[in-house]
Amino acid sequence: AGSCPSGYKRNRRMCYKVFNTLKTFIESVTTCCAEGGTLAMPRDADINAFLASLYVAEKRTLDTSRRSYHDGLFWIGLQDQENEGTFKWIDGSALGRYTLWNRNRTAEPQPEPEPQPDSGRGDEDCVVSGNVWNRGHKWYDAPCDYLFRFVCQVIPGTYT
Repeated sequence: AGSCPSGYKRNRRMCYKVFNTLKTFIESVTTCCAEGGTLAMPRDADINAFLASLYVAEKRTLDTSRRSYHDGLFWIGLQDQENEGTFKWIDGSALGRYTLWNRNRTAEPQPEPEPQPDSGRGDEDCVVSGNVWNRGHKWYDAPCDYLFRFVCQVIPGTYT
């Protein structure tokens, strides 16, 4: 079946790891690629819940002296850079039926209450996942040059 590389946790047929460094979307893609994988693609509720718990566990170890709402969010392998509004996974496959876009319209301290994806800050072509403003774990579109932590996935036994 193959094993996961050091630092990765297995869920079903995939290995996942939270990277505790802030990077742009493209830098995150490059890092995952160097690991022999891709940015994580939570295609169903089970994977999404696993990634959420993995991230929350990792987040407890962070230096939170300079907290920001970015702390609650991480890049996933979803984007609409080629065709605005048509989100695709990083491997080129279609988004599919399962999504977890934030739909909460309540006014919050940050100017992000609109249902996602909203391109609210101009060109928001890349997707972060996480729990911000106590909304539960949701997806948000964000500018690809913003800095977030990220989660990589590799197939067991195939990594470099």
